Amino acid sequence: MPENISIKVIGRCRPLTGEESSKGVKSVVKVSGDKILLELGGKEQSFGFDGAYSGEVRNEQIFKEKCETMLQRTTEGYNSTIMTFGATGAGKSHLMSGTDDNPGIAPQMIKRLYQHIAEKSNREFFITVSYLQAMDEKMMDLLNPHNNQMTIRHHPHKGIFVDGLSEMVVHSYDEMSEMYEQGRRVHEAGGSDLKGSRARAHSVFSITIEQKERQSSKVGVRSVLTLAEIAGFDHGGSTDPKVVAGVQGMASVLNALGGPKKGGAIPYRDSVITRVLQESLGGNAVTMVFAVVSPVDKSAQETMTTLQYAQYAKNTKNHVKMNLDETHDIINDLRDEISKLREKIAAQSQPNKDDVLKMEALVQDLQIAKRSTWEEREKQSSKYQNERKTNLANKGVLEWVQDSMKKGNRELQEKLMLLQKEKDQLTYQYKERRKVVDDLNEELQRKIGEYSKLTQSGKSSESETKKKVTAVHDLKEKLKKETDGLKRLKEQLQELTEKQKTERENAKAQITSLKGNAELRQKIEREEREHLEKEHAALVHFEIDKMKMDIENLKQDIQMKVNKGHAYSSQEGELLEVHVAEMKAEKNVTTLQIQLLEKEKTRIVQELEDVHKVHKDELEIQQLQHFQTFRSYREMFEEQKIALDQRYRQLLEDAIQDAVFLSSRNNELQDENKSQRQHIAEMKDVITKLGGRIPPEPGMTA
Repeated sequence: MPENISIKVIGRCRPLTGEESSKGVKSVVKVSGDKILLELGGKEQSFGFDGAYSGEVRNEQIFKEKCETMLQRTTEGYNSTIMTFGATGAGKSHLMSGTDDNPGIAPQMIKRLYQHIAEKSNREFFITVSYLQAMDEKMMDLLNPHNNQMTIRHHPHKGIFVDGLSEMVVHSYDEMSEMYEQGRRVHEAGGSDLKGSRARAHSVFSITIEQKERQSSKVGVRSVLTLAEIAGFDHGGSTDPKVVAGVQGMASVLNALGGPKKGGAIPYRDSVITRVLQESLGGNAVTMVFAVVSPVDKSAQETMTTLQYAQYAKNTKNHVKMNLDETHDIINDLRDEISKLREKIAAQSQPNKDDVLKMEALVQDLQIAKRSTWEEREKQSSKYQNERKTNLANKGVLEWVQDSMKKGNRELQEKLMLLQKEKDQLTYQYKERRKVVDDLNEELQRKIGEYSKLTQSGKSSESETKKKVTAVHDLKEKLKKETDGLKRLKEQLQELTEKQKTERENAKAQITSLKGNAELRQKIEREEREHLEKEHAALVHFEIDKMKMDIENLKQDIQMKVNKGHAYSSQEGELLEVHVAEMKAEKNVTTLQIQLLEKEKTRIVQELEDVHKVHKDELEIQQLQHFQTFRSYREMFEEQKIALDQRYRQLLEDAIQDAVFLSSRNNELQDENKSQRQHIAEMKDVITKLGGRIPPEPGMTA
């Protein structure tokens, strides 16, 4: 019978960072026993949990005191879930993944799992892992980032699962640690979309453990250990229903399970993450939730939200039972049911539509169950292993994800990724401000047009004219302010570009030492060139836009002066003409420089293609030479083998002839021996007759 167990909730507050302390940031969170105390609006509020830890407590202590018992339940055949949730910057990833010096819950859980397996020599284990990211209701396979469709399904044997998510078989601690680390890196990089690691992304690392006694017919047990990082509940003001559902889905479910809306329908299907974690929230799993909060005062409201929903989770009960691994029995039952249904349909003159649909569903369930056997999953895992390198390479993150070389190289790659993320954010801000500037520019042109029509009509009053002029000047000041901000963003982008250039130069030697073939290296280098070209094109576009904006501002100033009745002197006209001529000349020079750069680019690309072709040809020649050498060795080996065969056959024939001769000679000796024995016997008879005297030799007298 299922066992009712409440979800355990642990509070964790990270410490202030060095930068926060140096800036005098105020801490509004305290840890006292099993309580988290929050100071908000001048009042202190208390939240009691099943445990609470301050930031000074190391991850190893938290794991030993709270998580190790979860592993024990998992290895007994019970589903288990460890979940961290909290606002961005609260320390969820640090708690779950940790660092080399302070490993998180996941690395420690993986290590302890394999220590436990080593102690169970009488049992046979089959372990698989999968890693899913859910962001804005879109799912991504972090171990094998393909573009195939993935759907959430329910199966009588597997329960709720993601159809299309790669399930990798692992045989050792090193393999599982590598899978977790590589999946985490894809999550950080977001595959080809660098926004994938932003605050709205959830991640779920699942370890499926199946075990049975060695050389026994007893039914084994099956359990799933789920390690989930849940994003905060803030959707950043977005009105996109997918964004809102993605970040608010967990809040809605916790509210329905243990909050004010307890007792109503539970909206598991409102979001991907809650559907995937349905068994962990009110279902068949032993669940522990870590409510991770930041101590800084500016995050107080987000901290309050996290702690409130943590209380809702604490009020939730799960219905836990041991999971028997009855794959073979389920396959047989499904086959029997399909057979009976097929006979029923065959006996009907007009097949019932519901029966046909039911049989189709049963057939699909049978196919899934058949793929759940250890042998089939081992084959499927090998297929995924072959696919994942190609998919990672196509997304440009192969080396970043699979880098197992020096620690310095990993740090360099991480620095490049952080620089790129920072640049993406600045680029986004630049685009937003650019849009504001364009809108202001259009508004300014419209205002100037209205002012021009008003002055030309001669019907405007002085106050109305003054009001229009003031509106134009205010708009120009606002436009100038936004343009200055745009210029600052551009300078920051240029600084980041220079930093990236420096770091890429440092990484150049490592990039050229990429593991893999020449085609892959060339593809990654080509992607790098195209990326730089896009950045440079964006900068050129910015300068052109700036030039156009300056010209428009100049035209507007001239128009304003003309509308006010200002008459340009011949000297001013000459200066304007000179300025226009200089700008035209600058434009021509810039155009010429761009053309020269395009030619230089074409030349360099052609040289690179030629070098690659030469290298490829040399590689092919080298491969042919190796093949020729191998073939020569093989021919030599075949000749020696034939010579040895001939020698062996000759020796065998000689041995057979010797054996025949010896056999014949043996027969002759046996006949001679027989004749001698007969002669001896006759001589004995003669001696006996002579009374023991030896008879004389023929020709001699007695």
